[in-house]
Amino acid sequence: MSGTREKANRAAVDALLAVEPVLVAIHSAHRAMGLPRTTVLTSGPTLPFRAYTGGQRAAVIGGALYEGLADDEAAAVAAFERGDITVRGCQEFGCVGSLAGVTTASMPVAVVADERTGDRAYCTLYEGDSADRLNYGTYTAATRENLETLRLQVAPALDGLVSVQSEPLRLKPIMARALTMGDELHSRNAAATLLFLRRLLIGAKNLGLDLEYALTALCDDYFFLRLSMAASKVMANAMRGYEDSSVVTAMGFSCKEFGIQVSGTGDTWFTGPLPTFEDHRLEPGFDESDIEFMGGESIITEVVGLGGIAQAAGLPLQRSSGGQVAPMLARTTAMYDITVAESPDFLIPVLNYRGTPLGLDVARIAESGSVTPYLDIGIAGRSGRQIGGGVARAPMRPFLSAWEALRAG
Repeated sequence: MSGTREKANRAAVDALLAVEPVLVAIHSAHRAMGLPRTTVLTSGPTLPFRAYTGGQRAAVIGGALYEGLADDEAAAVAAFERGDITVRGCQEFGCVGSLAGVTTASMPVAVVADERTGDRAYCTLYEGDSADRLNYGTYTAATRENLETLRLQVAPALDGLVSVQSEPLRLKPIMARALTMGDELHSRNAAATLLFLRRLLIGAKNLGLDLEYALTALCDDYFFLRLSMAASKVMANAMRGYEDSSVVTAMGFSCKEFGIQVSGTGDTWFTGPLPTFEDHRLEPGFDESDIEFMGGESIITEVVGLGGIAQAAGLPLQRSSGGQVAPMLARTTAMYDITVAESPDFLIPVLNYRGTPLGLDVARIAESGSVTPYLDIGIAGRSGRQIGGGVARAPMRPFLSAWEALRAG
């Protein structure tokens, strides 16, 4: 590594480590992000509407219908094609989307800010374990009812809990402790969700609020994932804009392509083919032919040293998606070769409390010739629901392209 690049990468990682993510509110995407009512956000680098296919296309259309921008699917398609409704990538608005990642103006989002700088990031709330989830490509009456419950009951109750806290709701301490309790903060958030629930309720006094809907949402193990994603986005944002730095600042994919952004090249997306699975487990009755990529930006957690990068911390995942323990440990240790630092905040007990690999480096990845980040992801089915979970590998092409661009610059 050249001295200039080494210093730039260290500065970028130090900036990430200085971030203190705090949950400040649960607001509508319009209020929090200024999202126009006629814009539908979805996962991955922005594509023309016609390029979206399968479940992601269905989810984008469902978002328009939910927002009342069209009376039916045909009218929504026509409006997109005329440009009356636009589709944009979530990360253009500082948002990160789970799976298809559809976000519309009236949907509630978790607002996470860096306590020091005020920089913000956003993520929609978890839709629950219903089979009818918009971000899995399904828009039905049940989907709409669930989204309305989130908007009208869950979000106000959660925002009320957040607003009455006597101390800032700092997320990094919860995340750090959860890593020592079997979470890797992507595919497993059971400990983090319970720690957050305890922190939220301890800090709430004399509320006078109806907590039924908030507590129901908080009792789902996946609730904290959306907070983890927004916190990771805020941390990753701090690494942006360091001249000559080869550190990855964003990752995401659509139904068509996988993309990354790099500190030294700003907002440029470098794209390639979709990830490939190294190991996965599907629900009974499903096989590989049922798998469909509908997008995903929860891999922002991997950008900051969590998720598949820290799989050795999430050994309970072996029962659902991780396979055997030995490969899980090996996956994390392999990531030290393509990162520039070890996190002093996020520690892995089974590795003698070694810090998670931090700062994915396109130079190291390109020089390795074969080692790319591991990604812990949920698996969507063509039937429009989650059918399993697995460990995927990012494609090499985006990292090679980014490295070539840095060298040419």
